[in-house]
Amino acid sequence: MEELEREETARIPREKKYSLLYVDDEATNLRVFKSNFRKYFNVFTTTNPIEAIDILNENEIQVIVTDQRMPEMTGTELLEKILPDHPDIIKIILTGFTDIQAIKDGINRCGIYKYITKPWNFEEMKGVLERGLESYQEALDSDEHIKDLEVSNVELESRVKERTEELNKINKRLIDSIRYAGLLQQSMLPNERYLSRQFSDHFVMFETKYLFSEEFVWTTRLNFRTEDYTVVSLIEFDGKGIVGALKTLIADSVLNYLTHDRKIFHTGEIINELKYELDAAGSNELQCDLKVSVALFDHNANKVQFSGVNQDMIIFNGPEMIVLKGDRTDSFEDLLAEKVDMFPGASYYMFSNGFYNQENEDGVKFSIEKFEEMLKSIQDKGMGEQKSFLESTMEGWKAGNSLNDDISIIGFKL
Repeated sequence: MEELEREETARIPREKKYSLLYVDDEATNLRVFKSNFRKYFNVFTTTNPIEAIDILNENEIQVIVTDQRMPEMTGTELLEKILPDHPDIIKIILTGFTDIQAIKDGINRCGIYKYITKPWNFEEMKGVLERGLESYQEALDSDEHIKDLEVSNVELESRVKERTEELNKINKRLIDSIRYAGLLQQSMLPNERYLSRQFSDHFVMFETKYLFSEEFVWTTRLNFRTEDYTVVSLIEFDGKGIVGALKTLIADSVLNYLTHDRKIFHTGEIINELKYELDAAGSNELQCDLKVSVALFDHNANKVQFSGVNQDMIIFNGPEMIVLKGDRTDSFEDLLAEKVDMFPGASYYMFSNGFYNQENEDGVKFSIEKFEEMLKSIQDKGMGEQKSFLESTMEGWKAGNSLNDDISIIGFKL
């Protein structure tokens, strides 16, 4: 058991000096945490949950951070045990992706303020701690101040509602037109019945920031006398709003033309020709930055061919993760096509950057590292269950905020 430590160092700019307790059975994690946060808070640490209870009873602690998996008792068991005597303390728990459902089930029972998935980063942890302490301090403020805030919020909400109603009346025709464009776009996405014929298992996560999306998922199957291919593409237009959405509709037709009519089966050439056709559709002012990936599965040769521009593809062959990198370039000419074997039962994922670029309340991005770790932790589950997990994780990360970018992910097994 690590010796109890208490450190008083430089104060952060608050009226009161706050103290926190970090509980983890791995002493190395305690040292890393203390090294990061000793200059902001008074830090108590221990490897023993029983000793943690003694520390809470003997000291004025505002925040407890605990790991979920510990030998003596789990983090949720510890938090549930201290709840009667310390109902107001801010309770934060660290967990892996595989334990999230257990944490969610215990949120109300244990009084958990927030759970943070591993690996955490400094900005994410610091933001959660500071926001939690703000909530703690606000709970100590006078009822009169809280009532003033509530009245102000009601008045503000009333004014916003009145103004929104006015704008809705003024812009109704425009909104109806945009909504129609979004519905048209949704109708052109590959439907469930079509995807079920293409893949043995699959999911598509398609969430939009607005009524329409600047992203699109496309797939087709081409079976000729001596050739048998499945082609999957994911497209993302940047910066043109509804123009990008309308270009996704054009891209749907272009991809069908390139594969079915022109019979182009080099993924780099497909992307190059797609860019050329899209740029030709409209004036220079209507051109959009394009991120795109194309995967072609040759069922006869048992090979998958991949090309991308600022987009990647992830393959799981059992626990092994293979990342096929797209080119980081603005040039669409002479794109290479990377080829790897098609593994029986492998899981394939193509995605835009919307999921891992999503920001939480503190402006911290989910990160590509967490995204890859999350896929790794769920890739052995059914695709439908994976989609539910992704949606639930994103809802928790947004914490009620709106999307800051569209999200498109397709996962499938052949």
